[in-house]
Amino acid sequence: MAITPDFTATRATPPWRQRLSALWRWWSGEISRLAPERFTMFRGAAHAPMVFLEGDDIVLVEPKIAGGGRATIAALDEPRRRAALRTLLERAGETRARTRVALAHDDVLVRRVTMPAATEENLRQVLAFEMDRLTPFKADEVYFDYRVISRDAATGQVLVQLAAARREVVDARVGALRALGASVQGVGLRDDSSGSHAPIDLLPSEQRGERESSRERMIQRGLLAAVILLLAAALLLPIVQKRQTVIALSPIVTKARLEADATDGIARELERQVADYNFLLARKYRTYPALAFIEEISRLLPDNTWVQLFELKTVGKAREVQISGETTSSSKLIEILEGSTLLQNAAPRGTEVRGTQPNTVRFMIAADARARAQPESRPILDAEPVAAVPPPASTAPAQPPPDAKAPAAAQPPAKPPGK
Repeated sequence: MAITPDFTATRATPPWRQRLSALWRWWSGEISRLAPERFTMFRGAAHAPMVFLEGDDIVLVEPKIAGGGRATIAALDEPRRRAALRTLLERAGETRARTRVALAHDDVLVRRVTMPAATEENLRQVLAFEMDRLTPFKADEVYFDYRVISRDAATGQVLVQLAAARREVVDARVGALRALGASVQGVGLRDDSSGSHAPIDLLPSEQRGERESSRERMIQRGLLAAVILLLAAALLLPIVQKRQTVIALSPIVTKARLEADATDGIARELERQVADYNFLLARKYRTYPALAFIEEISRLLPDNTWVQLFELKTVGKAREVQISGETTSSSKLIEILEGSTLLQNAAPRGTEVRGTQPNTVRFMIAADARARAQPESRPILDAEPVAAVPPPASTAPAQPPPDAKAPAAAQPPAKPPGK
């Protein structure tokens, strides 16, 4: 039994790299299924059609094609066998006779083994050392391949699916197809349900057929470069167009901003001048004139009331009206003054005394002047323009019509006779 080497110092593959690799395999597999058959030659040798030798028949395992993929070559000579295989591969989209060999499960030993996670980076070497323990064969008697099924970070182990086939069996299948002119690219299982994992390939890399030609590699790189350029153009073209639009609109926006700033300055200056002009008018309209109070009191007071003194004075920021005289009832005067539109808060001042007339009393009443309603203000820019009044026409002296006769010149008086 071989001794397992010590790989404890080997660093395992990071989990994010493993997940990224699984995602890439799934995504590339889905894209390859959607690609047309005529592009199969550009997908690489790993996607070459897989065939199975069943007696004297060649069976196309994948991809599935309409009408079934089977060619019987028992009764054919060597050139026709080659032509039959080439025709079968061309129906699957392969034009260079590249193929992969499928082995039945009877020809392959498949088992699952658990290995330490530290050995994952060198798993092929470890499996080769442990081949005589894991299988009935030695490492130099079989071709083998593996794939990781799952990883358990808690226990530090990985579950590996190992597939091994005797070398003489694989060499016989590969030699039979190469004798028919096929370029064998790999050896896999007929019913391999790999899912998102990498497929099993038992053929060593040094024994695989020719790789893609330099022309195909050039085409692949050219297509990749074209895709990158188109992607860059799709990302950069809108940015370039927006930049050109911004450059074209920049002078217009700058001019509009300067005009707007100038208009705002004119508007502010106009508002300031209007405020200065309306200052005196506001002081004028803030209070009623004295004549309005005299007219209001004359209208409200009854005929049996005589006003001997009227005084309008300013108390702080307000104005106060004081009246004194004689009336029959001073309390009724207060009620009358409270109904005024110019006066408010009417109240008696001093004490009442008997008047000079019978049934009268002397009174003194003070009342506050109401604030005058200011006219509604409007923004100066919203005011309607005033039509300019045309200047009066100059009145020229009337000229007589051309055909009018001029008045006769005054004749000097005639000299008296004898002088």
